[in-house]
Amino acid sequence: MTETTPYVERAPGDLLTAEDWNTVQRKIYADIRTTSQAAADGVTHVATADDADHLEGKDLNALTDEVTRRVLDQVRGRTGYQQLFKMLKKDDITELVHNLGSCPLVDVYELDYFKVVCREDDETRLAFATFYLHHRSERRVRVRNAANAQVAVDIQPKDFPELGIQFSDLLTRYQVPYTDSSSLDDLETEFWKAFFKDPNDQFGDDTYCHSPWFERCCKQNTTVEELKASGDWNDLLFQFRPRKTVNFPAGPAFGNDNQVRIPAPANLQVQHLDLNRTAVWFPGDAVHGGPEVGEVADYLEGDYGDELAVMILLKV
Repeated sequence: MTETTPYVERAPGDLLTAEDWNTVQRKIYADIRTTSQAAADGVTHVATADDADHLEGKDLNALTDEVTRRVLDQVRGRTGYQQLFKMLKKDDITELVHNLGSCPLVDVYELDYFKVVCREDDETRLAFATFYLHHRSERRVRVRNAANAQVAVDIQPKDFPELGIQFSDLLTRYQVPYTDSSSLDDLETEFWKAFFKDPNDQFGDDTYCHSPWFERCCKQNTTVEELKASGDWNDLLFQFRPRKTVNFPAGPAFGNDNQVRIPAPANLQVQHLDLNRTAVWFPGDAVHGGPEVGEVADYLEGDYGDELAVMILLKV
C-alpha cells in the first residue's frame, strides 16, 4: 500500500471483519512478494552463482512467507489486539496499562497446569507446567515418579488435536533475533527473557521447563542450521493450555473439586479504569479447575490457592 491508499478503507470505530483481515493478509503477501521479486530482478551480480535465487538458503516463497509473518505480527500489535500472560495474586489488583485509547473487550482464560517430563541439570523429573518446550515426536515420555515407579506421561493428550505453537513463530512474535549459526540453547534463554518481559509477568521456575529432547540438543550446542537440515526446526513446539468453560451447573459450585464443572477462571473480576487502563483481580482463594487439580495442588503446595495463572486477550 502507499501512505495514502490503505488496503481496506475503514473509518475510526468501524469493525474490522474477518473478511477485511483476510483481504489485508492477501494484499500484504502480494506486496511483499512483488517487492522482493523486483529487488531480486535488480541484482546484477552475486558472489556465488548457485545462491542467485536464494538468501540465507531461502527461496522467494520462503522469504515472502517469513517476512509476511513478521509484518502481520506487527500489524496485530497495532490494531488493538493484545495477548498477555499474567500470574494474579490473591486479593492483589493487577493494573493492565494497554494504551488502546478505548475500553477493550476483555477475555480471560485460565492456564491449566499439565503433566510434563522436565530435563534440566542432568535430572529428569515429573512436573506440572503452564509452559513447555518440546519436540513433536515426544507424544508420550516415561519417567520415574516420587515413589521411584516408572510412569508414562502423555505430552500430547489422547484423542485430542495436537497442541503447540511452532517455536520459530514465537521467536518472530517476541522479536528474538537469530541466524543459522545461533544455538538452540542460546535461543531458548533469550526467548524466555523476551516472553516473561513486561507486559507479561515473570512466572516461577517451577511452572515452565523443556523436554529431554530439548535438553539433549541444548547440551550439544545444536544450531538452527543443523535443526533445519535434520527437519527438526519446524517440529519444535511451545505448549500451553488456556482453558475457558461456560458449563454452569444447576446448583452452587465452588472449590477445587475436579468433579464439578465450574467456569474457568472462576471468581475473576475485571474493571476498566479509563480508556488506557484495565484492572483484574480475584477475591479470596483461587478457584482452580482441570482434570488434575488435586495432584497439581500437592505439587505446588501452598501457592496454589494464592495464585491464578491466566491468559488475557484485549481487543478494541
